[in-house]
Amino acid sequence: SEPRSSRRPFAVVQLRQDDAEARLYNMVGFQTKMTYPEQRRVLRMIPGLEKAEFVRLGSIHRNTFVDSPRLLRPTLQLKTRDDLFLTGQMVGVEGYVESAAAGLLAGINAANIVMNRELVVPPPETAVGSLIAYITDATRRDFQPMNANYGLMPDLKIRARGREKKIEMGARALAAIDGWIDRNQIQSPTSMAPCEVRL
Repeated sequence: SEPRSSRRPFAVVQLRQDDAEARLYNMVGFQTKMTYPEQRRVLRMIPGLEKAEFVRLGSIHRNTFVDSPRLLRPTLQLKTRDDLFLTGQMVGVEGYVESAAAGLLAGINAANIVMNRELVVPPPETAVGSLIAYITDATRRDFQPMNANYGLMPDLKIRARGREKKIEMGARALAAIDGWIDRNQIQSPTSMAPCEVRL
């Protein structure tokens, strides 16, 4: 039992709506190696799920990723090949937005090679920049994939806590990314002239 209140501890199951009619719900984070019959038995022990119909059961998925700190430059090029970029979940960024952001950076740098321009790296004060710094930190020995988060960003120079700290870090990130875009003359894909890229 829990020492302060002597109550028995319990866990909370997060359910996420999985269809428009609100008839299917996804049990968030229920990856498992249990057999399907055993999952049905155990999950029906959860209060409220005794009579649940399980449409899709959990399974473990393998998260394959490269040793980015050893293999990649902050431009997302391989250290051993200027013309080869890696991106997405395989470089150790977790999440759809993070994967898309890494892909955009690799695409910008691939285009910069074609146009004989300097390659760019977003500032570490930004979400994408701090994540790229994390995955390409050559001093890191026990590398594991990561989502973008405030903990990867450099500390603020002013004292702030809680919500105020996040607001300040967000404002600093927006200013940093805007300055980076301006300094590097990064254009949106719709404003660029079409070109053929061959690497």
